[in-house]
Amino acid sequence: MISVIVPAYNEQNRIGKTLDALSSYMQNNFNGDEYEILVVSDGSKDGTNDVVKNHPGKNVSLLSYEKNRGKGGAVKYGIENAKGDIIIFTDADLPYPPESIKKAAEMFEKEKFDLILGSRVISEQGKKYPWYRTIMSRAFSMLVDMVLKLHVPDTQCGFKCFRKSAADNIFKKSTLVGWGFDVELIFIAKKRGYLIGRIPVSLSHENDGSKIRVLEATKTMIGEVLKVKENNKNGLYD
Repeated sequence: MISVIVPAYNEQNRIGKTLDALSSYMQNNFNGDEYEILVVSDGSKDGTNDVVKNHPGKNVSLLSYEKNRGKGGAVKYGIENAKGDIIIFTDADLPYPPESIKKAAEMFEKEKFDLILGSRVISEQGKKYPWYRTIMSRAFSMLVDMVLKLHVPDTQCGFKCFRKSAADNIFKKSTLVGWGFDVELIFIAKKRGYLIGRIPVSLSHENDGSKIRVLEATKTMIGEVLKVKENNKNGLYD
């Protein structure tokens, strides 16, 4: 069984379209007992919950709580409630094609990967990827390599896949909920010797609805990478 987790914070204007695409794809490519779609409403204050509850798609469920926990917290809550042997999370605006889900599932069948990380390939569809996000992504990768020696080209891709057993063990040790949560997951996975695969995913960017504040995000990125190093030094990932 495959669990697809979609963390969402105030996404009433986009989550319906995302669920249309996800639900249609899953129904056409998997049997009804082979998948579930879990939308984790991360303390949303708009109509996100109502849109999800009223969506006609098969096997679509809402998980919600009142206080915003950040994307990392939302994904962790989804992992804790997922029933699938394979767990995949993707972003609420669905910037990566649903076809990537089946490709990842097939990789798990053929290989012994414990987790598979998406690697973004810019698509010609959608709007031009903002220059500041490109700079932030490259700078973040350099920082991660310098401080944590991960040597993973694209830690921040919003498409990641896990075997249930690996996900449970990794997320039990995770502590971060912001920009650094992806890095922390990969750091824990590497520390525990999990086999990591990579899959190229086409990124179709939409500028509308971006919640990123560049200066604030930059400070957070630096702080959270250093926090992973500190946590490791203190034995939190042992």
